[in-house]
Amino acid sequence: MERLEYFFTLKIVYITILFLPLCQILAQSSKDTILASQYLQKAESLFEQKKLERSVEYYKKALDVESKIYGQNHEKIIIHYNRIGLIYKNLGEHEIALDYFKTFVRLSIKKYGWYHFYTGTGFLYIGVTYKNLLRYDLALENYEKSLLIFQYSRKRDMIAFTYDNIGDVYIKNGAHEKAIEYYNKSILIGTKLFGENYIENGKSYQNIGNLYRDQKKYGKSLTNYLESLRIHIQAYGENNINVAELYANIGDIYDYRKEYDISLSYYQKSLNAYSTVLDENDPKIVNLNLRIANIYIQKQKYEDALQYYEKGLITFQKTYGNKHILTSDFYYNIAKVYDKKKDFSKAISYYDKAVKANRKSKYDTRRTNVFDPSEYYDLKLLLTVLRGKATTLLSKYEEYENIEDLCKSLEIYDQADVLINYIRKSYQDYQEKILFAESARIIYADAIKAQFQFYKEIGAKHTLEKIIYLIEKSKANTLKDLINESKTKEFAGLSPELLELEKNQRINRAFYQSRIVEETSKANIDGSKIQEYENKLHKLSLIEDSLAFVLKTNYPKYHKLKYQNSIILVDDIQEMLHPTSTLLEFFIANDIVYTFIITKNKIAVKELKISNLNEKVSEFRMTITDRNTKTYKKIAHLLYKDLIAPIKNELLGKELIIVPDGALWHLNFDLLLSKDDITNNPKDLSYLLKDYTVSYANSANLLFSDRDKSLFNFKNTQEECLAFSFSNKIDKQSSNTISLSDLTQYTNDLPGTRKEIKAIANIINGNYFYGSEAIETNFKKNVSNYSILHLALHGEVDNERPENSKLFFTKSNDSIEDNLLYSHELFALDIPAELTVLSACNTGTGKIAKGEGIMSLGTAFQYAGAKSLLLSSWDVSDQTTPDLMTYFYINLKNGMSKSQALQHAKLEYLKNGNINRIHPFYWGGFYLLGDSDPVQFGTNPFWYWIAIGVTSIIIIFLGGLWYRNKKIGTVSKDIYS
Repeated sequence: MERLEYFFTLKIVYITILFLPLCQILAQSSKDTILASQYLQKAESLFEQKKLERSVEYYKKALDVESKIYGQNHEKIIIHYNRIGLIYKNLGEHEIALDYFKTFVRLSIKKYGWYHFYTGTGFLYIGVTYKNLLRYDLALENYEKSLLIFQYSRKRDMIAFTYDNIGDVYIKNGAHEKAIEYYNKSILIGTKLFGENYIENGKSYQNIGNLYRDQKKYGKSLTNYLESLRIHIQAYGENNINVAELYANIGDIYDYRKEYDISLSYYQKSLNAYSTVLDENDPKIVNLNLRIANIYIQKQKYEDALQYYEKGLITFQKTYGNKHILTSDFYYNIAKVYDKKKDFSKAISYYDKAVKANRKSKYDTRRTNVFDPSEYYDLKLLLTVLRGKATTLLSKYEEYENIEDLCKSLEIYDQADVLINYIRKSYQDYQEKILFAESARIIYADAIKAQFQFYKEIGAKHTLEKIIYLIEKSKANTLKDLINESKTKEFAGLSPELLELEKNQRINRAFYQSRIVEETSKANIDGSKIQEYENKLHKLSLIEDSLAFVLKTNYPKYHKLKYQNSIILVDDIQEMLHPTSTLLEFFIANDIVYTFIITKNKIAVKELKISNLNEKVSEFRMTITDRNTKTYKKIAHLLYKDLIAPIKNELLGKELIIVPDGALWHLNFDLLLSKDDITNNPKDLSYLLKDYTVSYANSANLLFSDRDKSLFNFKNTQEECLAFSFSNKIDKQSSNTISLSDLTQYTNDLPGTRKEIKAIANIINGNYFYGSEAIETNFKKNVSNYSILHLALHGEVDNERPENSKLFFTKSNDSIEDNLLYSHELFALDIPAELTVLSACNTGTGKIAKGEGIMSLGTAFQYAGAKSLLLSSWDVSDQTTPDLMTYFYINLKNGMSKSQALQHAKLEYLKNGNINRIHPFYWGGFYLLGDSDPVQFGTNPFWYWIAIGVTSIIIIFLGGLWYRNKKIGTVSKDIYS
């Protein structure tokens, strides 16, 4: 018994020893649970008070405590990470938010698997955060992941929500049609799930309305706005912020359509709706006053406009003070009204106030005349203000003829030029780049007008040189900016890591600049945050300088493409021009066409006033493609009188190099008629072709800056010609490459493109890929080894996204290439060809973005290294192209320049062609873009070694003479010493 009692006592002691720590653990756990609960209550209370910075700190404390209680895999912990990420997102701390969302996703996958709702939500939030960080490619990637999960789990409401977010990203990428497609998908699901009045559909309709507004499709925009308005009123009634915003959107549409009274009525409805829920000093109400004032300006009721502007200005000065970008915007708008009233002095005064209000305080006391864009907050607003002031000074000069006003205007345009270069560095999304290019072009057009006035005043050569500089700057090709880094992969050996670093630099610059503008738009500006963002921008600048040095040193081709902005001087152009050549550079500003004539020893400029130029060029093309000879004669002679006759006496020699602009890119100048011809026989018409050899260039800078200035040119030692022809189906007769000489023996029935290549096979040597061998892989493998590329392929121009224009190769089962050669892929290739013939449909046609020239396949080939291109303006004819190409290559082989070879080919075809196929449609579509020097055939390697030998002999001979003279001199010294 005693033993049992002893054993029982030991058991009690043992249990007590074990139980006491457990009690302590439970007690501590209870305390931790209470503490975590208190932290959460405090966090939620602060969150409701919108004190997000303090709220997130308490959420993090709760997370730390509960992680100890439950461990990392508990649902509470997982949700905490998501909640904290959302708060940081709302605070604008996107990088921190991203870390929490990524942890949320990782833990969700670990606990619940890939296809769980939490995982899909996490990817969605990561996508939103990347969008806020301007990383649109990564945003889209994560949206696609979330969409896959929601589709698997059949969360149709979340699918619709994700569609909306994908639409937002496509807007940023400039793919408007894709954005509309995804918004409509969202609307379709929302309607099925929740009916016609689903509020999220209202937001989607508003987004679609915004897109159509930007595309200037005002009817479609209005339809979507009205549907969105109906849904919002049904949900919230009239007195709601969203309803007020939609009224303002609709007012904007009527404003754009110049229906000002209807616009005013909708703005008034918007004002009434805002007034019921917002303070009268709220920026939304003040902004609406701005819109109403703008309407009064359009109606030329300037005093009414000033009342609204000044009322808004007083409100903003009370709220934000005199130094704020919103105050700057008001000063600018008031300046515009005084400009309209021709009260130039007051207008200039308010422009100066607008500039000062936008300037960072720490720079106010600087005593320097050097213009530095980094001293200002909102650079786009600054550019707008500078343009306003410059145009006002120009108007004042025109009114009072005081040349001092003109000189001040020119100084401001110089500042605008510096600012445009600075702004270009930070734009990330496609649409912003295009819109900015158009804005920059308008400013350059104004600057050219001002410089032209200055030229008329003083007549100095340097003024003409400045105008040409501005024209060349206005034609800075946006295609360089639109290279899709995610698709180039590797550029002439450039590592993916460097490409990614360069891309991140640009994205980060745009992000921090946007954060500065966002912070300075607040009533209570946080100076410490602005300083933090500026410090980060400074660090980015240092990295960018280092990166640019590395690229310039190790990858000069890529550096030149992306970074070189220098403009060639007129003296250099004249030095490289042939004595019998004339360069014609056009610049279109509304109804004025500035025409610059540059010859070996002379520069001249003409201001041509041409009305309805776009319509005339469009009619010119239509009469050719419709084979309407009668109307063609009329419009071709009219355009000759508009464009050539006024400058005829300035033209030197028989070669014209034309740098077109705007609609002139769609004008084949050699088809203009110098006379009002009576005959209807196409052979006898007075084509400009008969008087001049014509070639084209994207810009003088692009044409002349790359000219080889070396004494001997031994570079071109490649084989002669690489030819490809497209086939819809794999050629069953042969799957091998054949030489062009073997093709002449080919007796089987030939498709049109093969007939074309066979026609040149007797003239030049090379290799021909057709059938199953005419694939993209073979093209990329061989393209660097030939002097001439002849691509008889089908082409497709994407007018919305020109860098996605493409050539079609034969389809195959290639797992690497898709046999679609896109413009953006060409930048990764080295194409040192003397001539590239793109004998396909409309290969030279592309979108005419203002100031950008033809952004199409032809331009992309040039940037890849091709010296010149033969392109087509419209669908080429299989029946006539072989004959034209035969003449062209014979002329090339005989030593003619490329432009002469094309000119004589057209004339020979016109002389010998079938009477039913001599209309300009059949032969006039081809034109030469780029360098027109002759192509050297065949004997290059032989002459290469001859030249090397002769040069070596000369060097040895000269060296021998030098040594002999030195030795004689030494002997003479010895004799006389």
